[in-house]
Amino acid sequence: MTEHLSGQTIELYRRRQIDAAERHRTDAHLAVCEDCLKRVLNAEHSILAVNSLTEAFLPTIGEEPFHLSDAELTGHLTGSLTKADQVILESHLAICAPCKGRVLVLAADQLSRAFDPDDQTPKWRFRPWRAWKLPVPVQVALAIAVVGFLVIAVALWRQGSSFSVREESASNGSRETPTASPPAERSEEATPKPADGTHPSTPSLLVSVRDNNREIRLSQAGNLTGLEGFDESTKRMVKAALAGEGLQMPRVLDDLSSPPIRLLGNSSDDNALELIGPLGKVITEERPTFRWRALSRAASYVVSIFDENFNRVARSPILSETTWTAAEPLPRGHVYSWEVTATSDGKEITAPVAPASRAEFRILEAEKLSALTKLKQQKPVSRLAVGLMYANLGLVTEAEGQFRLLAKENPDSAAVKTLLRTVQDWR
Repeated sequence: MTEHLSGQTIELYRRRQIDAAERHRTDAHLAVCEDCLKRVLNAEHSILAVNSLTEAFLPTIGEEPFHLSDAELTGHLTGSLTKADQVILESHLAICAPCKGRVLVLAADQLSRAFDPDDQTPKWRFRPWRAWKLPVPVQVALAIAVVGFLVIAVALWRQGSSFSVREESASNGSRETPTASPPAERSEEATPKPADGTHPSTPSLLVSVRDNNREIRLSQAGNLTGLEGFDESTKRMVKAALAGEGLQMPRVLDDLSSPPIRLLGNSSDDNALELIGPLGKVITEERPTFRWRALSRAASYVVSIFDENFNRVARSPILSETTWTAAEPLPRGHVYSWEVTATSDGKEITAPVAPASRAEFRILEAEKLSALTKLKQQKPVSRLAVGLMYANLGLVTEAEGQFRLLAKENPDSAAVKTLLRTVQDWR
């Protein structure tokens, strides 16, 4: 029997702090282990778990996209999946067009088999759907197909009628010649222009994004609308992102190091101390909050903070909890490292230790924080602009949050999906 996942692995999976290789192994295990899936989908963490499992269906850069099997899709149509599997599958269908198309094909196949071969009723006669004893999803798919067929039929009928009228008018042209009215003169003065100077009749729209009850548009000519009132630097930043120039990971993130996350299930060393954060990131708080995992039999902890020159600039009192907020603000615009020393059975255990990397973070500069605060005060807030500034400043978690909200408004936008996946790859 497959060994169940450890509690530590499940907790890291919920927090999305698990590495890519271990995440794939965990996904494969959850696909076949109902007990572990129930542990992941408990009442307290169900939303986090569903989001994490949904992300598991999304391919990373250079990876083949994941698709559901016909057996899974058939289980979805017949309602034979468990509640947890149904939630995960529906989350995947919301983002995967090929699987949605495959569902319709399977639904049509089930519909064709719904006819009883012993029934003498002519196949062209209408038979009530309930008499076919079809599952509800199949009935819904059939309804959509019927409505779509009727819409197409009406459109073709109208097109044919219009063509017949034009043909008859052409044949009677010698008897009745319609008088063409002169085209109306266009007045440039009567046509209002947006505040940013773009013409309202911009041809060839390149991309359009809904953004917190506003619509941001970029034409192929490079004209941007929807951000009237924002400064020029913000407009240039948004225009570059919508034009597909791509986000570049800030150099500050490359310069920050962090020790690797150790999975307890992969090691027999129970005396290893593991830090949670902040690790390898930019933060806005002058008084950061430090977190680490409890060490078995530890009686106390002490947190030490160091500057770039390895000088200790702050030290916590003796702690019994696994979290501590710095008592005094730290100067902005600098990189700091930190460590935790635990006392267990009379021995001191410190993390991180060589050869592991230092646990570093950077506090955002005052002028950059001021620019960010000013942008967030624009009403209504532009999630796109704020998310892009977060990303450019190295505030990855905050940028991902804004792009997730934007993706909910624009579920079919390739531009928004690209932005979201880009910052996710930086984590």
